[in-house]
Amino acid sequence: MASLTSKHYVAVVAIITSFIGYILVKGRQSRRSFHVLKKNGLPMPEWSWLLGHSLVAKAVVERLPADAMIDNTITAIARDFSKSDMFYLDFWPMTVPMLIVNNPEAAIQANQVHNLDKPPILHDLMTDLSGGPHMFMMPEKEWKPWRRVFNTGFSDGYILSLVPRIVEEVQTYTGMLRTHAKEADMFSLDEATLRLAFDLIGRTVLDSKLRYQHGPNALADAMRSQIHWHSFGNEVNPWQRWHPGRPIMQRLNSWTMNRYIGKELDKRYGERKKRTNDSGPLLDASRSVVSLALDSYMQDFHSDINESNMDRNFRRYATYQIRIFLFAGHDSTSTTICYCFYLLSKNPDALSLISKEHDDILGKDIAGVPDRLSSDPSLLNQLPYTLAVIKETLRLFPPASSMRLGRPDVDLIDRHGKWYPTKDCHVWIVHMALHRNPRYWPEPDKFIPERWLVPQGHPLHPVKGAWRPFEHGMRNCIGQTLAVVNIKVGLALTIREFDVKDAYDEWDRMHPSKGIHHVNGERAYCIERGGMHPADGFPCRVSLRSST
Repeated sequence: MASLTSKHYVAVVAIITSFIGYILVKGRQSRRSFHVLKKNGLPMPEWSWLLGHSLVAKAVVERLPADAMIDNTITAIARDFSKSDMFYLDFWPMTVPMLIVNNPEAAIQANQVHNLDKPPILHDLMTDLSGGPHMFMMPEKEWKPWRRVFNTGFSDGYILSLVPRIVEEVQTYTGMLRTHAKEADMFSLDEATLRLAFDLIGRTVLDSKLRYQHGPNALADAMRSQIHWHSFGNEVNPWQRWHPGRPIMQRLNSWTMNRYIGKELDKRYGERKKRTNDSGPLLDASRSVVSLALDSYMQDFHSDINESNMDRNFRRYATYQIRIFLFAGHDSTSTTICYCFYLLSKNPDALSLISKEHDDILGKDIAGVPDRLSSDPSLLNQLPYTLAVIKETLRLFPPASSMRLGRPDVDLIDRHGKWYPTKDCHVWIVHMALHRNPRYWPEPDKFIPERWLVPQGHPLHPVKGAWRPFEHGMRNCIGQTLAVVNIKVGLALTIREFDVKDAYDEWDRMHPSKGIHHVNGERAYCIERGGMHPADGFPCRVSLRSST
């Protein structure tokens, strides 16, 4: 027994020693690479062999709210590197070396010219949310046929044909706002708008009425629970990462989503099969994104509609894609609508201009707008100032950023011609920093929708590649048209009827806490909950506008 115990002791010591040795070797390699970069004159904050850039980050974080999104930290650091617009950060062992890109030309090089792959950390995180291979992370050879399958359903013309369904869901939202206006209560705009966004994606992508604005929904609740357990903050928080309940909830949520989506896919397949066999009326067929994807898949892969069950490969892969659409789409849509309300409430001139545009194009009879948009969705293309408001909101509050994996054979070049190696680095294009870079955006922290309406050559005209909320290139966001149309309809049906005012002062009195509560003067600063969200759920009060 003593001998056995001694052997166990030796084994444990050997494992611990090996682990410590591995950490020391990896740490020395990481620090040495930064030492070489620093020696070669490449820009970075003050650096030390022992702590890397941890002290720099700590100094910045102490000036921000405790729950502020990490993009705020990087944006603050980036202000000290305006000359190069690119710099390295060493946060080992929390992350691998990072090359921060705050320059449109270098962003184009990384994402379009060299088309760098997504890093493994994103692959693991996003695959947990999708359940399997998905277009966000697929290698190019595998990505191309699936992008082609879904392209038709996300085309501009087809998205406009879905406007009547979008209008119907937004009408539920406006009914909720009227109730809050009548009760004069404070509520979370973020929560209410998240529920709208889930309903919008359900109707347009799956042709399923989730009714999440009315109460619980298994699919939406499972996705939100999955986001909670998989958010980026939890990945670097040891307690959350190794929480004993995490794998259980992950499996339960994944099973719930797959089961729900699978049933809806089977319904769409049955409807498609019945219409084909019975030559039923076209209007009875489902008009969802996934229905068109099924058509494309059957044509490309020669699948037979007469088979009793849906092609297993399509059913499995479509489920993965729908889960990603649900994750990415609900965040970008809901957060942007919230920030549109927020920015318009603080800029009355812009509110007057967008209201006048809606009067001119959609008619002064607000009650008739839903029917007008449903019968003529092309009216949405006649709202240039509304689109400018949306673009400017996405500039100030981009819902995400872009991260790529460096390669030994790829160096990025800044505007001075300096070369930046990407070997062993994550190349992080921080949209928030780039969108507020004064070199490319005059008065970068001001809400100026007019910058999207001025001609080329005007000082306010956006620099090519400096606005990237949906990224650029062939692997840009497939759902960007759907997101913009959802937001346009949301504003068209609400902006003239309601005054939406943030209630942060009231919230802070009800929930007193020490510490910092603003970022760049904004109380509705960005926090991370899977994607970007306004702080504290955006407490607000709603009233009917006097004109209504």
